Amino acid sequence: MAGPTRPPLAAGRVRARGGPMIFRTEVKRSIAPWAGLALVVVALGFLFLLSGPWWKVPAPWTAHVTTTALWLRFVLMFLWPIVVGAGAIQGMRDSRSGMVELLSTTPRPGWHRAAKLAGAVGALTGLGYLLVFAVGVVEVFAHDGFFSPGFVPVVLVGLLGVVAGSWLGLAVGRLLPHPLAAPGAAVLALVATILCWISLEPGLDAVLPVRAGPLVPSLAEPRGSMVTTSASLDVGQAVWFLGLAATGFLLLAVNSARARLLSLLPLVAGAAIALPLFPALPQDALTADRFAARKVCDGPVCVAELHSGRLAGLAGPGREALAMLAKLPGAPTRVEEETLPYFANRVPRRDPGVVYLDFQGNKGLLTVDASDLRLAVLAGAGVPSCERPSAGSLPDEAARTIAAAYFTGELKVPPDFDRGYFNRQFGAIEQVWAEFRALPADVQFARIVAVRQALLTCQGEPLDTLVPGALR
Repeated sequence: MAGPTRPPLAAGRVRARGGPMIFRTEVKRSIAPWAGLALVVVALGFLFLLSGPWWKVPAPWTAHVTTTALWLRFVLMFLWPIVVGAGAIQGMRDSRSGMVELLSTTPRPGWHRAAKLAGAVGALTGLGYLLVFAVGVVEVFAHDGFFSPGFVPVVLVGLLGVVAGSWLGLAVGRLLPHPLAAPGAAVLALVATILCWISLEPGLDAVLPVRAGPLVPSLAEPRGSMVTTSASLDVGQAVWFLGLAATGFLLLAVNSARARLLSLLPLVAGAAIALPLFPALPQDALTADRFAARKVCDGPVCVAELHSGRLAGLAGPGREALAMLAKLPGAPTRVEEETLPYFANRVPRRDPGVVYLDFQGNKGLLTVDASDLRLAVLAGAGVPSCERPSAGSLPDEAARTIAAAYFTGELKVPPDFDRGYFNRQFGAIEQVWAEFRALPADVQFARIVAVRQALLTCQGEPLDTLVPGALR
């Protein structure tokens, strides 16, 4: 008797290979490779050809791999519209080719074809996003930057946003197969990302509420080299983009009007869960990265793990400055690096027991010598300015300079000040310093105590406390 025939097995092999073969076909005949390539080219062009804020203090993108991930999320302001527009172009393929009726008569479920197309477009655009991040990681290592696992949620949520944007574009192209659909979707996505970015940027007049800012994957500028996104923002955005991706895929796969209406449910559910989790204030979107901001201490002097190499140079001057300040009532007992996000419109935090040094906002502190580090600790009798970094005033800086000079006996500009501007006014400050030095020793001490209290409470004019009517 003849043995069993081979065709059924061969047919089974064809069916088994059908999925990968169809996926490879979709990759070849779709816009997916070009969309991923466009994302890579535009992103690297922005990051390497423009001397944008990603190269500058307080958050150079090569300082820390999490900062690199945050800058890539910022650049999504321009990349996400490209992803949405490319998806819309691809979504119009069946309508442009006149195959809608033909495909509707095939026995194969619509979601099978949708899954292969969405998988190809989503995978290639997501791969482009990851390739740009990989280039950033190489740059971090090349510049001896800091590596920590804090980048994982930042990158994964951004990846979800890219995939969701591509699937949203596919759905738009399928539902609105018009030549203007793709450019229109891209322009609307660009407008939406800019408006959402403004709502997360402190100090700007926002059109949208703050909680609407995270509805797109782009973020405002990172405010420091040791910050990351807050957990609530990560969870909220992950839920929102999952809902957006699910709705985009369902709209691509289903045909009836009723099914399309039901496809909006994941979007609504995602918004309902995510919006309460989104930050109510722009500052709440960022928090200190617990890996980079971990304290490394030498006695009472501490720096962040990111700048652990600076501890040896700061420990000695820090102890000397604390010993000088010890004669003041309620004197500080510790010197620590400031690890909170840097905001130009926010007054630096203050603590009577701690002197904070901001290496993020004042890059010069990373390279100055021991005497300048000691001077930075003594400025303002160990208390920062009550002025916002973006609105510093000469009287305020003069008071903090004279307070430091009281302990050292020498009037010298602290390293964290704008020395170019300050030196032009140095003659006037020397006159105030001479008036202060002419006072009896007990009066000088009392006024230094008073100026420290004025800076701690941010009440009164510090320079008037030292020398009434000075610089007027």
